[in-house]
Amino acid sequence: MTASTDARTPAGRSDTPRPSPEDRGGETPKQTQRSDATKRALLRAARDEFARYGLAGARVDRIADTAGVNKERIYGLFGSKDKLFDVILIDTMREFLDVVQPLADTEPGDYVAKLFDYHRDNPQLLRLLLWEGLHRGADAHDIDGWRADHYVRKFDRAQEQFGVDEQYAGRLLLAFCGLANWSLAVPQTTRLLLGAAADDTDATRDFMRRFATAAMRNESLAPLGEPGETPTSAPDRPLPPGADTAPEFDSTRPVNTLTATSSPGNPTAQPDRARTQPDLTTAVDNAAQRLRDAQAAADLARAELGAALRSAHAEGTSANQLARQVNGTLSRPVVLKLLAE
Repeated sequence: MTASTDARTPAGRSDTPRPSPEDRGGETPKQTQRSDATKRALLRAARDEFARYGLAGARVDRIADTAGVNKERIYGLFGSKDKLFDVILIDTMREFLDVVQPLADTEPGDYVAKLFDYHRDNPQLLRLLLWEGLHRGADAHDIDGWRADHYVRKFDRAQEQFGVDEQYAGRLLLAFCGLANWSLAVPQTTRLLLGAAADDTDATRDFMRRFATAAMRNESLAPLGEPGETPTSAPDRPLPPGADTAPEFDSTRPVNTLTATSSPGNPTAQPDRARTQPDLTTAVDNAAQRLRDAQAAADLARAELGAALRSAHAEGTSANQLARQVNGTLSRPVVLKLLAE
């Protein structure tokens, strides 16, 4: 740079030219600030709307009224109500990760407690996930692969932390989430089971925390005692036929031995304790069979509905009309998928 150029440059200012409004997409800084504020207002309004009414029941015009914008702006920014729901869900999940430490950084019982605390105090994420499951079933949408990558990392951390395979890691994570979330997801069932004690969520939280800790340490799960007490040793159990003494259980063994059974090739594995409780085993088998029967019936009903939808579509009924007819049972994307089969 020449001296003459330096002389023309005001003191304290850079000689690098500022980007023009055209360089910023035609927006001035104030316009950009207003645009960001509008988008944040839309996201807040949409999160409240979807959490309250679900994917099918949410209204774009209500979201627009709450945010103070024209509803066409929503379609311009997000494309559709379904895509807006996806953005809201992923955005809410990101906030969750900023608050709750990953399982790899937390003792399992404390992790369950933190999950419980978060979903009790911030019910929107759990409600959004429940609405998604209701309307989309197992069809989980994603944005730029973020959601899939997040769960891959969860699997990898669980596998490394507990020394289990991918399938077991997934079931382990499901167990933790179920402990933390189920009583909050179905408060009516919690009330039926606990009565007035359902209002004592701190006691429920503490029980779930201690339950998870005891399970992962392979300790006795009953009785757990009062909050703050160390779990007691297992009470005497009936011995299986032909057994002289009760099997000893090592609480230091890793979690993957919990479901292992003794075999010639695996002498260190624990005996299957379920065999000492035939009544409970029978009840589990019966309940599992009823669930399999219900799932088979649901699959059959879905197939019949798909055939009926395709038949009606072939006769001239529009996809949109069919989606409205089954609203609350199948989402529009699922209807379109069935019609394409």
